[in-house]
Amino acid sequence: MALMRKALLITTAALAAAAWGCNGGSSSSRTPSPAGTSSPAASTTAKAPATASKTPVASTPAPSVNDQVTGIVGSVNASTHTIQIDRLSGAPVTRITVDSTTVIRIACGGTTTLSSVRVSDRIVASGHLNDRNDALVATDITVQSVVSGGEPGG
Repeated sequence: MALMRKALLITTAALAAAAWGCNGGSSSSRTPSPAGTSSPAASTTAKAPATASKTPVASTPAPSVNDQVTGIVGSVNASTHTIQIDRLSGAPVTRITVDSTTVIRIACGGTTTLSSVRVSDRIVASGHLNDRNDALVATDITVQSVVSGGEPGG
């Protein structure tokens, strides 16, 4: 408990110093008070960890644009705007959904369209999982075409 109080006091002092530094130390800014005093800044900072622990955890996370999947194209369906892949790594999905805002890039530079993505191309797609968590809604796709004969067995 004593260690936790020391950490809280150090954190409070560091936050107060950072806040003072952000104001440029001008005479109109408030001078940070020592960590043990009961200034509004110190009491607000000290109470923040206690209220944060009481916040309930959401059962469904907000959509994240940090999901990514890497795979090899198995099929492309232009009418449903989807790419079926054999997943190599990343998000646990094998279907990628493309919409009008999705940027499709070529690994060697430039952009392309869904109609130019071919079976056996390697892709890395970034975006967020759909509501059912069975497809990645892509915001960005990078395509690397596989050249016949470029790899063993090709």
